[in-house]
Amino acid sequence: MRRAVDRVVFCNVQGRSVSLVAEDRTTRSAAEEKAPLPGGRWVNVVTHLDASYGGLSAVVPRLASTIASSTNFAIDLAAFCVPGEKYSASDYPALSITAWPASRMAWLKQGRLKADFRDRLKDADGIHIHGLWEQSTSAAANAAHALRKPYIVSAHGMLEAWALKNKRLKKAIYAALAERSNVKGAACLHALTHAEAGDYRRFGAKGPIAVVPNGVAIPQTLDPEPFLNAFPSLRGKQLVLFLGRIHFKKGLDILVEAWASVAKRWPEAQLVLAGPDFEGTRASVETMIAERGLNERVLFTGMLRDDLKWSALAAAQCFILPSYSEGLSVSTLEAMGTGLPVIVTEQCNLPEVAQFETGWVIQSNAGAVASALDECLQNSQAMNEAIGERGRTLIGERYNWAAVGRQMSEVYGWVQGGAFPASVEILRAHAV
Repeated sequence: MRRAVDRVVFCNVQGRSVSLVAEDRTTRSAAEEKAPLPGGRWVNVVTHLDASYGGLSAVVPRLASTIASSTNFAIDLAAFCVPGEKYSASDYPALSITAWPASRMAWLKQGRLKADFRDRLKDADGIHIHGLWEQSTSAAANAAHALRKPYIVSAHGMLEAWALKNKRLKKAIYAALAERSNVKGAACLHALTHAEAGDYRRFGAKGPIAVVPNGVAIPQTLDPEPFLNAFPSLRGKQLVLFLGRIHFKKGLDILVEAWASVAKRWPEAQLVLAGPDFEGTRASVETMIAERGLNERVLFTGMLRDDLKWSALAAAQCFILPSYSEGLSVSTLEAMGTGLPVIVTEQCNLPEVAQFETGWVIQSNAGAVASALDECLQNSQAMNEAIGERGRTLIGERYNWAAVGRQMSEVYGWVQGGAFPASVEILRAHAV
């Protein structure tokens, strides 16, 4: 039999100390070691597959593909998309993908949608719902209840304090009407970090929480030349790379403010803002840049895809994400995996950056951003390479897709009635 060991992890949630007790199963019996691996059919539900919509559109298909190709689980992907989204089902050959309207109005007007969606889920052993506040969450949770299927909810940072303040009144009303019930009804909650586990508890959820991070896949070879050939004005510069959606949630206001002072001290440094415009934010950021006389010191590249993205990471001196709100930033994990020193805010939920000295964890203000950038830019190349190498090692050990897929498949098996996960931390709430 397994031996249960309780480990208490303390989190600070809005100034209140909460302990999250983790049940670690540290030993397994011989019979359990020989037991057949869990399997079944699960449906993953997500809004958007177009990479321009950010993290979930990249993370969820990759997670689902990893589970489907390396475990005994068959995975369907139910994608709630808007017209014109660009994605290719052939990119995910291990998955069975179906497309559904993302619009709430479509679900109100088209009477067959609910029945067709439930028919798609009726033979599933479980449902994994990614994200909150969307029609996809509502449709999947309602279907799960109607079909009496267990489901998992992954918030992906959407219960973080800053995220809840965005459209606060609308979210408060919707939470009272539906979303809090959807979260509480989950058989298990999936948190990317311990901080996100605290967000679930603050939201009122009392069910078990499985802590499983995002994964990344880093290419074996990295070449800066394609990126420098595409943007020749950057050749020979010290490149500070921001990689993500162009949105004020990402802290671009404090980054531009900090850069106004940093650029004066480091004439060879160049800030690169790489990512798709989101909600028309780029025009406002460009105005801030022009007002500070930084037009020649900041370059927008637009969204970088595939090899060009990896080439940009290879060309950079450091990576920066001064975000106000994150679940677990995939771009930061990718930057660390390529051996770059990283500068991230506390809200990025990566305390390992400070713990393993792979970069700087700072507060979300311009002074802290400027100080960290100054320190990184004045470091010797050898020192920054040593910082980056520690990050590369950490990502290879903890954040590879094979490990993440295995952990999530164990959670699936447990939720559908199988053995307790052997390699996953499961948290239960206890007031302190």
